[in-house]
Amino acid sequence: MNEIISCEKSTFNNGTKIYRQFNCDSSWLVFESKARKKRILFSLDKNLIELTEKLGYTSWVEYKSTFIIENRLISGCCDPPEYVLFDKNSGKKIAELGREVFHSEIQKYPYFVTIDKEKYSFLSFLNLNTNKIFKINLPKGRIDQALKKSNYIFAEYLFEKGEIKNGIFEIKYKYKTKETNKWLIEKIKVDLNQYVNK
Repeated sequence: MNEIISCEKSTFNNGTKIYRQFNCDSSWLVFESKARKKRILFSLDKNLIELTEKLGYTSWVEYKSTFIIENRLISGCCDPPEYVLFDKNSGKKIAELGREVFHSEIQKYPYFVTIDKEKYSFLSFLNLNTNKIFKINLPKGRIDQALKKSNYIFAEYLFEKGEIKNGIFEIKYKYKTKETNKWLIEKIKVDLNQYVNK
């Protein structure tokens, strides 16, 4: 088991820790507060222990007062992972964030970006430090049409890897229209500097 499960501790900026432990029956992910109080965030029983770090809570990113954990619902392809938001001081779960279009690891721009799940009509930007949200509208019906005209099940796979440069978030996505079966590309640019302190 030592070969497949890393028990190395990650220490957050505030002194709290997150790490894995295991025995013959299961593996689990532990959050440890500064007062050394431990909270099990996730566990796998012995039937799935070999999938530790591939299934369930697999990786995390730290922010000012929170951290997000990637939750792989299946081990392998092809469903996108979902994400869960936790309080960095207590280890308590704050929210299920769902699937991502993008998440920033830049502390100045701590955004988690998702797409509207009902009509795919906007991108939602959640500031992981302030819990404030702003939205950017997408052309009506464009993503829905692209999903209907393609083999994609998840809208998130229409988006390329986004990036932030000098506070400007850029991401491209592909789509199809009723008139053409050819993929078209659209770029979204958002100046995060206008939102970061609001």
